[in-house]
Amino acid sequence: MAGDVNTVPSRGLVRGSKQSERQVEGVPSSAYDLVAVPNDIAHPRTKHLTSDFPVVGILGDVATRIDSDLVPVPGARAQALLVALALVPGRMRSAQVLIDEVWQDEPPRSPKNALQTQISRLRSVLPTGVLESDRGGYRLALDTEETDLGRARVLTRAAEARLASAQWQDALDGALDALILWRGEPPESVRVQAELLEAALRSVQISALLGLRRFDDAIPLAQARVAADPSDELATADLMRAMHGAGRSNDALTVFVALRTELAERLGTDPSPAVTAVNTEILGQTAPKMLQIIGLRAAPNALIGRGDDVDAIEELLGSSRVVTVLGPGGAGKTRIAHELGRRAAAHMSVAFVELASLRSEEDVASAIGATLGLSEADVKVGGLQVTRIHSIRERLVDVFSTRRGLLILDNCEHVIDEVAVVVDALVASTDAVTVLATSRSPMGITAESVFPLPSLGVTGSNSPATELFCIRVRAVRPSARLEPDAVARLCRTLDGLPLAIELAAARVKSMSVEEIDARLDRRFTLLRSADRTRPERHRTLHAVIDWSWNLLDATEQAALRRLCRFPAGFDLDAARQVAQWAAVEDVSVALDGLVNQSMLSVVETPIGIRYHMLETVREYGEEQLDASGEAGAVAVRLREWSTSVAVRVSAGYSGGHPAEMVALMEAEHDNLLSVMRHSFGQQFSDNVCTLFSVLGYFWAMRGAHSEVLNWADRVQASMRDGMLGTPDDNAAMALLVLAAHYAYGGNLRRIARIRVDLRHLLHSRAGMSPGLRFNSEVLVHHAGGRGVARKLALAIRSEHDDVRCNAYVVRSMLAQNSGRLYESIRDGEQALVIARRRGDLWAVGSTAQTLASSYGLSGDYARAVEYYRISADVMWEMHAFEESVQTRTFLAMALIGAGRVDEGRGLIDELEAVAHGQEITLDPPSDNDIGARWDRAQQRSSSASLTAARAAADLEDGAVEQGLEGFRGALALGGWPSEDPSDPFMTILVCAAVGAHVLHSRAEDVSDAVAALTRKPWNVLVPGGFYDIPMLGAVACAVGSFEIHRGDRALGVQLSAVSKKAVGRQDFPTMQIDRHLRAARAIAGDREVDAGLARAAEFTRNGALQEILRLLALV
Repeated sequence: MAGDVNTVPSRGLVRGSKQSERQVEGVPSSAYDLVAVPNDIAHPRTKHLTSDFPVVGILGDVATRIDSDLVPVPGARAQALLVALALVPGRMRSAQVLIDEVWQDEPPRSPKNALQTQISRLRSVLPTGVLESDRGGYRLALDTEETDLGRARVLTRAAEARLASAQWQDALDGALDALILWRGEPPESVRVQAELLEAALRSVQISALLGLRRFDDAIPLAQARVAADPSDELATADLMRAMHGAGRSNDALTVFVALRTELAERLGTDPSPAVTAVNTEILGQTAPKMLQIIGLRAAPNALIGRGDDVDAIEELLGSSRVVTVLGPGGAGKTRIAHELGRRAAAHMSVAFVELASLRSEEDVASAIGATLGLSEADVKVGGLQVTRIHSIRERLVDVFSTRRGLLILDNCEHVIDEVAVVVDALVASTDAVTVLATSRSPMGITAESVFPLPSLGVTGSNSPATELFCIRVRAVRPSARLEPDAVARLCRTLDGLPLAIELAAARVKSMSVEEIDARLDRRFTLLRSADRTRPERHRTLHAVIDWSWNLLDATEQAALRRLCRFPAGFDLDAARQVAQWAAVEDVSVALDGLVNQSMLSVVETPIGIRYHMLETVREYGEEQLDASGEAGAVAVRLREWSTSVAVRVSAGYSGGHPAEMVALMEAEHDNLLSVMRHSFGQQFSDNVCTLFSVLGYFWAMRGAHSEVLNWADRVQASMRDGMLGTPDDNAAMALLVLAAHYAYGGNLRRIARIRVDLRHLLHSRAGMSPGLRFNSEVLVHHAGGRGVARKLALAIRSEHDDVRCNAYVVRSMLAQNSGRLYESIRDGEQALVIARRRGDLWAVGSTAQTLASSYGLSGDYARAVEYYRISADVMWEMHAFEESVQTRTFLAMALIGAGRVDEGRGLIDELEAVAHGQEITLDPPSDNDIGARWDRAQQRSSSASLTAARAAADLEDGAVEQGLEGFRGALALGGWPSEDPSDPFMTILVCAAVGAHVLHSRAEDVSDAVAALTRKPWNVLVPGGFYDIPMLGAVACAVGSFEIHRGDRALGVQLSAVSKKAVGRQDFPTMQIDRHLRAARAIAGDREVDAGLARAAEFTRNGALQEILRLLALV
């Protein structure tokens, strides 16, 4: 037996792929060079050179051999260049390829010159003539074996060939000749190749020692491999053979137990049949005779992403007599059942019965009996045949009453009624049997517990679904390019369904991931399997759904095809509106049937029970809907349903219940968007405008302004066809959302058109809610005109709370823009009281934000902190995460201004962690993509604001150089100076940056920023078309202080003085007007500054505004 066990195995064992910290019993954790082994097989780490040592060495420090000396290559770039050339000796590599490999993501300013410099350095340490150039490329004029990596590969192949022909000593000598080439840790770029090559040589070395029966010598080497990777089954098998051969059989069995535990806990799998066979041979016996294993198949490959599910089902089997694994076709139920069967086979009899081929329910018991080898007369007592006829059900009870067993029934859904009868009788007759079933519908018996099998998770690029896809792709085309985001997107579109993922992976043999994803609108044609071992029903994705469709009754089929156009799922009311007519009398009954057949899943949400349909099932439903002739009727009902949702949402917003409406919109967003797209394509303008009103408002709340802008022009074009069918409030909401976004883009022509439409709406629609009517009336007036003032005065005395709240908010904002901060804060506080009383969270958050801005503007950072925190918390509660993050950035700046620098830094760290991974690109997007331009501007602004806040903290802590550099970096991230900087925050940031440099006597470093600031004063106009006086005051302070330090004291003092009258913004500590005036006194003297302040005091605020514009024109 020992001789059999220690025969050198084939190399077909499954090998572990991940490292582990687990300490294996009997296996040291040392590395190879710490293992005590005989000298003739030790891993040599020598620097001694012979005359035939390769010319170039990269298996250790990068070096070259000149005569008998090993000369290190100096410089990281030169080393990287030599490695890039040594990987393919003798082959010409282009300059661009070498530049990419040497500098990677940080190319030099003059790439070719930099490369030439490194080439020159490399030639100085290489033997003459080794480095050749030709037509813009370079190569090493060397044979493969003249680099240590190349020679190691050649020696490895030779050693493996000798091992295959049982030339044990020659194989061992060859492996050692190769291993001597390693001189230390290889460079990062070749480390993986070197590790794989070294592992192959170690494998040859151990196998040769086993062949030579030098078991004691093989043990420490095999122990080191197992210590490096406890899940490596090949190494474990070698170690078990070596220990058994050395007379340590118990230790060998202990190693197997450690492997089984490692695989179960980390990967959810069992040891492969090959390594299990080694264990069985060492035991010297097979499994106990009383245990029978029938119908189980060995796993063809690793089970990916199902470890937790298998564990949960196994636990359920411990407490339930009958467990049914439920799931749609292709979810992997059969594979999981086999895995559970293999686990159970270690301690009980297991029978696996496949029922998919049955055509009649009457055959269920017979099929089970046939799998078990039973007949109705096959009863033996003491070895004698008894001829009395017993039913199959009686025989099953006889079989399972004598010993504990697991009966697995696979694919029960089409014969589920008879399966339920058989199983119920079986578990009632004996407590020795446990039943595991897989089905698309449950049995519905008392003893049953169900386990709904979820799809594989697709949470990112390292999720179970993407791991399965990548592993299957590597099996069919190892060189395929797998971009993580594209893979995740594809797996998400495929619902995380294992069968669909595997079918898609098979197509990568001839297509790219992106091409497959682009063609998934025809997934049933695309996803077909050429694997002849698959059941016919799993050869195509269409066949999988067909199997389930044919198990539905006519009512369930009608409901499924009518409900397939809800991409985000639906509730019972939606199902009634869209599907309950003609063939469907009671849709709730049909939904129960669809859930039981795993065609729908049920999810409990904050707004109630919702039903979801897999994307694959939805596409199948579309196919059936088109064939039924009901598509037109379903589209009409969907538009009616979507309109009812939009009306409900707009009423909820107006009624002060935005939180509930946000929850509803989160649930229905994708459904409403799908209907809006269809309506736009079919030119149902009224429905487009109705749905845009709530979608646009929802997007604006979420900070998804690019979505609004991408739809804005199309929606306004639809309005030209009229909005007669659009409900009053929804028509007003749509126009107000458009106006707000066009205003920030400065599109005056489109705003004018919206004002015309709003005037018409106000005169023709009597049913508009008071709050929306007020907002519309304010918009049609010029913000600086008397009409708005009268309207606000009347609105503040309104009987409607929402009108009064909105009026106070508008008046507060207008007062802030005019520099009347006391009035702004007073009205903001009134609005906040009303908003809180109404329970209107959105109004609370936005009003608190306005109040915080007023306090921050005036330099009262402590009060600003209080209100920014209120606003940020409410926005987060409303799931307006983007808005909340932006508000928290202002909160960090206010904390720094209030002297709470450490708190500010901590908050900045949190915000940067949230933003981590977002790519900041400074190249401008296409002018045609207004949404992309908005996104890019927002991205720049967010990144710049965080950088500026950290810079402010650095200055407050005394790190002047670091702080100033941070402010300049923030300007660069924000794209300043630019021809048209439209983001108001960027104007604030520029003023803060200029102020910082001036206050620290570095004005010359921001001269370009000041030039851009003075060149475009009209960029600080607020959306209503009038000047933001505090913003212009901030510009005056920054430019004035700069001019004083540059030498134009008279102009600078005038600007600085008038900025105080204009109540210039002071959001950053470096914008504080008094600090700049103190600095001005130090240069210009008290008399000149006092005179400037006295002159400025005579201006009204509007007069101060005009004076600032006049003075800026002189700069």
